[in-house]
Amino acid sequence: MENPTYLDKNTVLFVREYAVSRDRLWQAVSQQDELSIWFMETNLELRIDGKYEFKDGWNGWIGDLREPEFIQFNSSHKSFTRFELKPGSNGTELRLIDRLPPDMTAPPDNHIQNQQPGGKGTHWVGLLAGWDDFLKALKSHLAGEKIEDNYETLCTQYSNLLQKKYA
Repeated sequence: MENPTYLDKNTVLFVREYAVSRDRLWQAVSQQDELSIWFMETNLELRIDGKYEFKDGWNGWIGDLREPEFIQFNSSHKSFTRFELKPGSNGTELRLIDRLPPDMTAPPDNHIQNQQPGGKGTHWVGLLAGWDDFLKALKSHLAGEKIEDNYETLCTQYSNLLQKKYA
């Protein structure tokens, strides 16, 4: 687990480097067929204001786009997920920025993955673990090798991290 950076109460930043060209990484984060492999089943119109829909009902519009530098998936006027690509020391750096609306709450059950110790508008355990796991799946996809899914372990680690952060 590589800890995210908290940009503000509602926004986290994950930074990962992948040993591929920017064009290859761009393809993986912006093409419907690629996103459907490592992320979620996806329907996507790749243009500003183009609609997108990810499996399980996450949908919205492309709020910002500059090929092959960044793509932003807006899901409300106060929330988005953004992939930014920059040259890295050994490939391409991906900056994943995830901003939640101020009133967002975790699903209402008591499972560890739904703990939201920061309160409304903050990232909950399972959401952070999910992003971390997706970024590992992206690495696996790009490298063509199998990386074990460790979502449950990540949930425990993020639970500990968030409990300390909001103690």
